[in-house]
Amino acid sequence: MLSLADQLALSRNRPAGFDYMRIALAASIIGLHSLNVTLGLGRALEISSTVRIGVAMILALFFALSGFLVTASLLRCGSLISFLGQRVLRIVPALAVETTLSAVIIGSLFTELPLAQYVADPKFHAYFLNIVGDIHYELPGVFLRNPLPDLVNAQLWTVPYELWCYVILALLAVTTICFNRVAYLVFLVIAQIGLVGYDIYRWDEVPIQLRPHLLVFCFLAGVGFYLWRDRVPFNRTACLLALVLCAAAMATGRGDALAPVPAAYVACYLGLMNPRRSWIVSSGDYSYGLYLYGFVIQQCVATFGAPVQHWYLNLSISLPIAFGVAVASWHLVEKHALGLRGRVEQLEAAVLSRMSIIGFWRRSQERASLQARLGNSSASL
Repeated sequence: MLSLADQLALSRNRPAGFDYMRIALAASIIGLHSLNVTLGLGRALEISSTVRIGVAMILALFFALSGFLVTASLLRCGSLISFLGQRVLRIVPALAVETTLSAVIIGSLFTELPLAQYVADPKFHAYFLNIVGDIHYELPGVFLRNPLPDLVNAQLWTVPYELWCYVILALLAVTTICFNRVAYLVFLVIAQIGLVGYDIYRWDEVPIQLRPHLLVFCFLAGVGFYLWRDRVPFNRTACLLALVLCAAAMATGRGDALAPVPAAYVACYLGLMNPRRSWIVSSGDYSYGLYLYGFVIQQCVATFGAPVQHWYLNLSISLPIAFGVAVASWHLVEKHALGLRGRVEQLEAAVLSRMSIIGFWRRSQERASLQARLGNSSASL
């Protein structure tokens, strides 16, 4: 039976499934927000609660596939310098541009305040803290009359938790836990038991989405599947079973703590599929741009009043615009930022040549690589 590692090797470590998943999930988030920006939060939550499984799955899959892919990046890095440097290059430049454009261009056009008063307002200044992960959702006088008033970029609520995922993974690397997959499995089991206990304690709360700490656990489950990829089967039946388990766990919200691991398997299975690449994924990675710009564009569309304040009209207008902006973001900002990885690696090489104390990182990598080779060898016997 094929393992996740076998399927990854068949695609030469670049399966198209993950690329298609990112685009589909980013577009799905825009679809969900079309309810919020046209109906208002209360009515949107009522409707979303009837399809809670699908709503909860979207971000669960996003965080899980991120865990799988980021772990692969971690194991290719020489130290935390290149790992964290690459994370910064992937997230911060595009976020900085989106934050600046929203504050300076969109805010100036849509604010109901005089421009001088708008620029002098503390909310305007605080908005730029989004660049460093301190999320602020409002700009002074902007979108006040929309069905979902005041909010400029509600989608950014996930950014701090994504950053926490990277910090936790970095700590697991420093302690070498993620370089010893048995130790990592023990860590994951302990965390799972703790989360189940915590959710029993918080039994009265049933949000539409998975709680933030469970999204982080989805990420950590994705990390685990990557570390054990040579022993985990790539199997359609297992994927369907995992999907059923997710649905059962998420149906009422009472079993959410049991959903991250099967959700992570679903993400890995779908991501490792390797259909033919179309131009939409071969020409660039537009998912981050869709995520960054979708909501603010939807709010701009909603300002045009009742004629366009239907979810399907908002979606059909906003999604193509957001995709066009995402294409521009990739080719003008994100791709060039990622091109700086070579300089980060040069800095890392210079630091490592002078600080032998960081050598544990390389030894841990060698140990992890040896474990993977042994696992692959035993699986082929």
